[in-house]
Amino acid sequence: MSKVPFKDLPFVVKAAVFVSFFTAWVMFEELVIDRHGLWRFLPFYKVGLFCIWDVLALVVIGSGLAWLSLSRRSERTPCAVRRLLDWCPGCG
Repeated sequence: MSKVPFKDLPFVVKAAVFVSFFTAWVMFEELVIDRHGLWRFLPFYKVGLFCIWDVLALVVIGSGLAWLSLSRRSERTPCAVRRLLDWCPGCG
């Protein structure tokens, strides 16, 4: 049995992974940050409400999963400039 890369999984599975990671963040928020009073040390944190820290968690989780879903640079076709000149400032 071989491993399946994350980028090859169906969208429903990727969405379920996103929801489970965000649920883990919410549980950490409720069980650790709110219960132990750590919210006092987080600027712009709202106890029990949707706040900027939740937006940040959504962005970080979404960006990480999007990065895992993209193909590797070596698997992508090179741009036309790179094919012609063997160098492209945009491709880095």
